[in-house]
Formats: sequence, structure tokens, C-alpha cells
Amino acid sequence: MPEQHQEADPRIPWRFGAQLLPPLTGGALKSVVCALVEGRPMALTLGEDSSARLWDMRDHRQVGPPLAPATTRPVWGVAYGTLGQRSVAVLVGGGVWVWDLTERRQIGEAEVRPYPSDRRAGSGQRAVACTRSDGRLVAVTGGYDTTVRIWDVATAEQLGDPLCGHTDVIRSVACGVLHGRPVALTAAEDGTVRIWDLRRRRQIGPPLTGHTGPVSAVAYGLLDGRPIAVSGGRDRTLRLWDLTAPRPVGTPLHGHADAVNAVALTTVAGRTVAVSGGEDVRVWDLHGRHQAGPPLFDGRDGRIVTSLACGTVHGRPLALAVYSCRRARVWDLREHRRIGADVPVRHAARLPTSWTDPATGDAYDLTRPLVDRDGDPWDVIDYDGIEPIVSQRPVGLDVTFGIADAHARYGFDEVVTPAPGHEARRPGHPVRTPFPSSRGGE
Repeated sequence: MPEQHQEADPRIPWRFGAQLLPPLTGGALKSVVCALVEGRPMALTLGEDSSARLWDMRDHRQVGPPLAPATTRPVWGVAYGTLGQRSVAVLVGGGVWVWDLTERRQIGEAEVRPYPSDRRAGSGQRAVACTRSDGRLVAVTGGYDTTVRIWDVATAEQLGDPLCGHTDVIRSVACGVLHGRPVALTAAEDGTVRIWDLRRRRQIGPPLTGHTGPVSAVAYGLLDGRPIAVSGGRDRTLRLWDLTAPRPVGTPLHGHADAVNAVALTTVAGRTVAVSGGEDVRVWDLHGRHQAGPPLFDGRDGRIVTSLACGTVHGRPLALAVYSCRRARVWDLREHRRIGADVPVRHAARLPTSWTDPATGDAYDLTRPLVDRDGDPWDVIDYDGIEPIVSQRPVGLDVTFGIADAHARYGFDEVVTPAPGHEARRPGHPVRTPFPSSRGGE
């Protein structure tokens, strides 16, 4: 029986610039994809604990307990698909596991048979994407053994032999349609992107080359009605490919200061855009082949984006980004476009004069100077509705902290009154990141 779900809290999510809060936090996260379960837009995340979690994107709350395969084998990738009337998740790693997201139960499992070229980590599958081929839902996987495999999701059985061509680890898989036929795109550490005909189970044409290092991500989409791929890699570039030729389109897109780890495509205001993740999240107008607006980042996060997904909620295009395996932040791409380059220094209408940490009960007097235990001054620079955001002087937005995390690391004893019974708690004690039931500033 499907579990009952409470109505969305009308206060959640709320805006903080182009960001929709609160972020999705549930253990250390690896990746995120978008899903639709019983008509509700969902996010599906995979954690470092090998479990998957569902999040209702109407209120950013986790739905039910984690979905955890009963295995000691690693789980590295997750994808979403529809099997008849059922929404399913496909998890891959040292095996393949299929979960019914409506009934919240595992409905299939398969072992990955070793392949002779596998020299690294058993026969682990690192990446997965789902599509339909010959009337059935299939999952396409790639991983450490350099092969591409096709699976019947309904039976969790591998279809045919592995497809060979790559010479190094496959990092990303995407699915689409080319000339009316279902295809898969794979990106690998051998520096190539390859196109695969899923019906004939063979590679289409030569590999797409041009990246000067490993390719970490690939996404499929349409640009002016033509099927395209966008890839990103360790050479810090994005490359656009016309799949009908196939050939590169124009010169590489530059802007990232570090490796591009994730790519997704969506539509904003009628224009096809690519969203890329490296040290931050960037949006690219593929019609004009330029970056659209400033990067999307929150200074409280580590500067590594490990996974991206794009979806739509209430007609608004969203990007979900996993930062440094800590949390998934949600960005409203229409609002990002509206704000443009004129990003305000502060989003909050006013800063709080006091704040109580809902996780510990500690009370902060923010009318007093904020000085850490080493005597260095800090400033409260913003308030996101969850916590005051602080920065050490000179004030900068690139590295910021929630005030509770900063107190735990650096100590703001002069402004903090510990909760009754917790007077002995000292700076350096881990602070939980709370899920807010309300916005707690005064």
C-alpha cells in the first residue's frame, strides 16, 4: 500500500536569491536524478551508504525511509524509469538492483558477470541511464570494465553480450533518440564519447574526440529540433556535438576553473541550456554558445559539484546539484535568468539580532561583535531563513559558514549562551545540520 504523505508545508520551499531552500540533506550524497512518483515531482538521491532516498520537491522533505539493497557490494549509480504504471529506480555498482518506488520494495536483482578487460574493481558498473527499446524499459550501464551493458529492467537480466569499444573507465551514460532509434551515449576516461545503437547493439560511427583528457559527463538533448550531446571533462571544457553527423559544433566552451564533473540539459524561457558542475554550477545558452548569468554557488559548500539533474516543478525549470557529497541544493533557473548579472550582495531584507540554534538550543546575541577564539573578527553577512551566514573579515562570499558550524570550528563564546544543561559543550563539538520546521531568526 502506498504510504500516506502529508500536504506540503506552504512555507517550504522558500527563495534565497535563485536558490530554493532548504537543501536536500540526508547523509553523504553521491548523485541525484529527477523522478515522478504517483504524479509528484521527486528527487532521487544516492548516498555514500549505498542507499537511495526520495524527496518530494513540493516541500523538499524526504519521503519514507531509505531504500537500501541488502548487499555488501558497492553501489555507485542510480537512474529513474517507468515500468508499466510503476515508477522504478535502478541502482548499479557491484550488481544491479531494481526498486518499485511506489510500493517501496526491491523487485529485481542481478549479478554483474565479470568481463576479461576488467582489471580494476571487479565488474562494477559506475553509471546508468534508462530508456525504452523495443517496447521495454532498459537500463544501460558502464563502468570499470570499460564495457557497455544493456539490461531488461522488468527481469533484471542482461541483454546480449557487453558492448566493447572504450579503453578506460566509463564515467557517464545518457540515453536519447537518433534517426528514430534509441541510442546511448557514454563518456569515458579514454577521452572519448561514443554513441551506441541499442537495437542493433553496436557502436554508431567513430568515437567523438576532442577533449584533451578524461571525459566525466555527457548529456543528451535537442537544439532547434536536432539531437545533440554536451560533454564535460577534466580539461575544464564543455563540448557540443551534433549527433546527426556526428561532429563537434563550434569551439569548446570555457569558464570552469577546474574539471567538469556533471552536465545536464533543460529549457529556460524557450531556449536550450546546458547546466554544468565543476567548482560551481554554470548555465550555458546553447543557441548563443555563451555562459548565461553568473555561476551558481553557496559559499558554505565545498567547491566540488559531483552530480547534477534538471527537472520542472510547477512549470519552473530547476537544477539540483550535489556539492562535495554533503547536500543537494536546488536552483530556480528562471529566477537565475531574471536576476542576471546584477546579484545583490545580500538577499535577506534584514539581518537577525539574535538566533537560537534549533539543533542545540544555543542562543546567539548578534548585537555584539563577532570575534572568534583567535581574536579574528567576523561579520553576519546574510540570513537564509534557516541560519545566519557569516564570513571572516575581510568579508567575502566565496567562503562562508552557517554560524553554528563556524562556532563549532572557531568559537564565538562571547556571543553564545549555551542551552541549559549544555554549558560544558565546547567549540569543536560536531553540530548537526537541522531540518528547519520554521525559520528561527528574530
